[in-house]
Amino acid sequence: MVLPRSRHSDPPARPSRLDGRRVGRLACLGAAATLAAGALAGCAEDPPPQQRITAPLRTNFPAATAGGACVYFDYATIEKAIGVRFAISAASQSGQTTTCVVQPVQADLPDLALTISKTTADAEIFKSDVVPDKGATTVKGLGLAAYQSPVAATKTTGPGLEVCWLTKDKRLMSLRFTGVPDSPAPPKSFGPQLVALAKHVEAAKPPRKP
Repeated sequence: MVLPRSRHSDPPARPSRLDGRRVGRLACLGAAATLAAGALAGCAEDPPPQQRITAPLRTNFPAATAGGACVYFDYATIEKAIGVRFAISAASQSGQTTTCVVQPVQADLPDLALTISKTTADAEIFKSDVVPDKGATTVKGLGLAAYQSPVAATKTTGPGLEVCWLTKDKRLMSLRFTGVPDSPAPPKSFGPQLVALAKHVEAAKPPRKP
Protein backbone atom coordinates (compact mmCIF):
# COMPACT_ATOMS: atom_id res chain seq x y z
CA MET A 1 0.00 0.00 0.00
CA VAL A 2 1.20 3.46 -0.86
CA LEU A 3 0.07 6.16 1.52
CA PRO A 4 -0.39 9.47 -0.32
CA ARG A 5 1.28 12.52 1.09
CA SER A 6 -1.91 14.58 1.30
CA ARG A 7 -4.01 14.24 4.41
CA HIS A 8 -7.12 14.99 2.38
CA SER A 9 -6.88 12.28 -0.28
CA ASP A 10 -7.86 8.63 0.04
CA PRO A 11 -4.86 6.24 -0.09
CA PRO A 12 -5.07 3.38 -2.58
CA ALA A 13 -4.89 -0.05 -0.97
CA ARG A 14 -2.68 -3.02 -1.73
CA PRO A 15 -5.28 -5.78 -1.94
CA SER A 16 -2.81 -8.37 -0.71
CA ARG A 17 -2.49 -6.59 2.62
CA LEU A 18 -5.56 -4.50 3.34
CA ASP A 19 -8.23 -6.63 1.74
CA GLY A 20 -6.85 -9.93 3.00
CA ARG A 21 -5.98 -12.99 0.92
CA ARG A 22 -9.18 -14.51 -0.46
CA VAL A 23 -7.69 -17.87 -1.41
CA GLY A 24 -8.74 -21.48 -1.04
CA ARG A 25 -6.20 -22.23 1.70
CA LEU A 26 -6.68 -19.99 4.68
CA ALA A 27 -3.99 -17.40 5.33
CA CYS A 28 -3.67 -15.24 8.41
CA LEU A 29 -4.73 -11.94 6.85
CA GLY A 30 -7.70 -13.43 5.03
CA ALA A 31 -8.82 -16.29 7.25
CA ALA A 32 -10.46 -14.43 10.09
CA ALA A 33 -13.56 -13.16 8.33
CA THR A 34 -14.25 -16.64 6.94
CA LEU A 35 -13.74 -18.33 10.30
CA ALA A 36 -15.96 -15.78 12.00
CA ALA A 37 -18.73 -16.56 9.54
CA GLY A 38 -18.32 -20.24 10.34
CA ALA A 39 -18.03 -21.37 6.70
CA LEU A 40 -15.13 -22.06 4.40
CA ALA A 41 -16.89 -23.10 1.20
CA GLY A 42 -17.58 -20.46 -1.43
CA CYS A 43 -15.74 -17.65 0.30
CA ALA A 44 -13.96 -16.62 -2.88
CA GLU A 45 -17.30 -16.19 -4.64
CA ASP A 46 -18.73 -13.75 -2.13
CA PRO A 47 -18.35 -10.03 -2.91
CA PRO A 48 -15.75 -8.41 -0.64
CA PRO A 49 -17.16 -6.20 2.15
CA GLN A 50 -17.06 -2.48 1.59
CA GLN A 51 -13.74 -1.12 2.77
CA ARG A 52 -13.18 2.12 4.63
CA ILE A 53 -9.74 3.72 4.68
CA THR A 54 -8.79 6.75 6.69
CA ALA A 55 -6.66 9.55 5.32
CA PRO A 56 -3.00 9.15 6.30
CA LEU A 57 -1.84 11.11 9.31
CA ARG A 58 1.37 13.11 9.34
CA THR A 59 4.25 12.67 11.73
CA ASN A 60 3.01 15.36 14.14
CA PHE A 61 0.09 13.07 15.01
CA PRO A 62 0.39 9.82 16.98
CA ALA A 63 -0.18 6.66 14.92
CA ALA A 64 -3.24 5.86 17.03
CA THR A 65 -5.02 8.99 15.80
CA ALA A 66 -5.82 7.15 12.54
CA GLY A 67 -8.18 4.88 14.51
CA GLY A 68 -8.96 1.27 13.64
CA ALA A 69 -6.08 -1.10 14.33
CA CYS A 70 -3.78 1.93 14.61
CA VAL A 71 -4.91 2.41 18.22
CA TYR A 72 -2.54 -0.46 19.10
CA PHE A 73 0.46 1.27 17.52
CA ASP A 74 2.83 4.02 18.51
CA TYR A 75 5.92 4.97 16.54
CA ALA A 76 8.33 5.01 19.47
CA THR A 77 7.40 1.47 20.55
CA ILE A 78 7.78 0.17 17.00
CA GLU A 79 11.18 1.81 16.61
CA LYS A 80 12.39 0.47 19.94
CA ALA A 81 11.27 -3.06 19.06
CA ILE A 82 12.43 -3.44 15.44
CA GLY A 83 14.71 -0.45 14.88
CA VAL A 84 12.64 1.18 12.12
CA ARG A 85 11.16 4.67 12.42
CA PHE A 86 7.72 5.25 10.93
CA ALA A 87 5.78 8.51 10.85
CA ILE A 88 2.59 8.08 8.77
CA SER A 89 -0.39 5.85 9.62
CA ALA A 90 -3.60 4.86 7.84
CA ALA A 91 -6.40 2.56 8.97
CA SER A 92 -8.69 0.33 6.92
CA GLN A 93 -11.92 -1.51 7.79
CA SER A 94 -13.26 -4.43 5.74
CA GLY A 95 -16.06 -6.47 7.32
CA GLN A 96 -14.79 -7.94 10.59
CA THR A 97 -11.18 -7.08 9.72
CA THR A 98 -9.38 -3.86 10.63
CA THR A 99 -5.89 -2.98 9.43
CA CYS A 100 -3.30 -0.32 10.19
CA VAL A 101 -0.33 0.42 7.92
CA VAL A 102 2.54 2.65 8.97
CA GLN A 103 5.23 4.06 6.67
CA PRO A 104 8.14 6.53 6.75
CA VAL A 105 7.54 10.13 5.68
CA GLN A 106 9.75 10.21 2.59
CA ALA A 107 9.21 6.65 1.26
CA ASP A 108 6.51 4.08 0.63
CA LEU A 109 8.62 1.24 2.01
CA PRO A 110 9.43 -0.30 4.35
CA ASP A 111 6.01 -0.59 5.89
CA LEU A 112 4.43 -2.44 8.77
CA ALA A 113 0.84 -3.69 8.72
CA LEU A 114 -1.21 -4.79 11.73
CA THR A 115 -4.36 -6.75 10.88
CA ILE A 116 -6.97 -7.77 13.46
CA SER A 117 -10.03 -9.96 12.82
CA LYS A 118 -12.66 -11.53 15.04
CA THR A 119 -12.84 -15.31 14.76
CA THR A 120 -14.51 -18.40 16.16
CA ALA A 121 -11.40 -20.52 15.55
CA ASP A 122 -9.63 -22.38 18.34
CA ALA A 123 -5.96 -23.31 18.52
CA GLU A 124 -6.43 -26.57 16.62
CA ILE A 125 -8.23 -24.86 13.73
CA PHE A 126 -5.53 -22.20 13.69
CA LYS A 127 -2.80 -24.81 13.42
CA SER A 128 -4.58 -26.87 10.75
CA ASP A 129 -6.17 -24.15 8.59
CA VAL A 130 -4.24 -20.93 9.13
CA VAL A 131 -0.58 -21.91 9.51
CA PRO A 132 1.04 -22.14 6.03
CA ASP A 133 2.15 -25.59 4.84
CA LYS A 134 5.69 -24.38 4.10
CA GLY A 135 8.06 -21.88 5.62
CA ALA A 136 6.23 -21.24 8.89
CA THR A 137 7.94 -21.54 12.26
CA THR A 138 5.99 -22.02 15.48
CA VAL A 139 6.21 -19.12 17.94
CA LYS A 140 5.86 -19.93 21.63
CA GLY A 141 4.59 -17.61 24.33
CA LEU A 142 2.31 -15.57 22.05
CA GLY A 143 -1.46 -16.01 22.30
CA LEU A 144 -3.03 -19.47 22.12
CA ALA A 145 -1.05 -20.36 18.99
CA ALA A 146 1.31 -18.41 16.75
CA TYR A 147 3.75 -18.69 13.88
CA GLN A 148 6.18 -16.56 11.93
CA SER A 149 6.72 -16.87 8.21
CA PRO A 150 8.94 -15.15 5.63
CA VAL A 151 7.27 -12.84 3.10
CA ALA A 152 8.62 -13.23 -0.42
CA ALA A 153 9.81 -10.24 -2.41
CA THR A 154 7.83 -9.05 -5.44
CA LYS A 155 8.62 -6.78 -8.38
CA THR A 156 7.75 -3.74 -6.29
CA THR A 157 8.52 -4.80 -2.71
CA GLY A 158 11.38 -6.37 -0.86
CA PRO A 159 11.28 -9.46 1.36
CA GLY A 160 9.70 -9.31 4.77
CA LEU A 161 8.40 -11.26 7.72
CA GLU A 162 4.97 -11.96 9.18
CA VAL A 163 3.97 -12.97 12.69
CA CYS A 164 0.41 -14.26 13.06
CA TRP A 165 -1.31 -15.42 16.21
CA LEU A 166 -4.63 -16.37 17.81
CA THR A 167 -5.45 -14.43 20.96
CA LYS A 168 -7.26 -15.73 24.02
CA ASP A 169 -10.19 -13.41 23.30
CA LYS A 170 -10.84 -14.90 19.85
CA ARG A 171 -8.98 -12.56 17.52
CA LEU A 172 -6.60 -13.31 14.70
CA MET A 173 -3.78 -10.79 14.74
CA SER A 174 -0.99 -10.35 12.22
CA LEU A 175 2.09 -8.14 12.03
CA ARG A 176 3.65 -8.01 8.57
CA PHE A 177 6.86 -6.15 7.80
CA THR A 178 7.67 -5.49 4.14
CA GLY A 179 11.12 -4.29 3.11
CA VAL A 180 12.28 -2.01 0.31
CA PRO A 181 12.83 -3.48 -3.18
CA ASP A 182 16.10 -5.36 -3.72
CA SER A 183 16.85 -5.44 0.00
CA PRO A 184 18.15 -8.62 1.67
CA ALA A 185 15.84 -10.78 3.73
CA PRO A 186 15.47 -9.68 7.37
CA PRO A 187 18.19 -11.17 9.60
CA LYS A 188 17.37 -13.98 12.02
CA SER A 189 17.43 -11.48 14.88
CA PHE A 190 14.48 -9.66 13.33
CA GLY A 191 12.09 -12.55 14.08
CA PRO A 192 12.35 -12.26 17.88
CA GLN A 193 12.11 -8.47 17.57
CA LEU A 194 8.86 -8.68 15.61
CA VAL A 195 7.51 -11.26 18.06
CA ALA A 196 8.34 -8.91 20.95
CA LEU A 197 6.40 -6.16 19.19
CA ALA A 198 3.50 -8.58 18.66
CA LYS A 199 3.41 -9.30 22.39
CA HIS A 200 3.31 -5.58 23.10
CA VAL A 201 0.47 -5.10 20.61
CA GLU A 202 -1.56 -7.93 22.12
CA ALA A 203 -1.11 -6.52 25.63
CA ALA A 204 -1.93 -2.95 24.60
CA LYS A 205 -5.19 -1.50 25.85
CA PRO A 206 -6.64 0.95 23.30
CA PRO A 207 -8.28 4.11 24.64
CA ARG A 208 -11.94 3.81 25.47
CA LYS A 209 -14.41 5.42 23.14
CA PRO A 210 -15.98 8.57 24.64
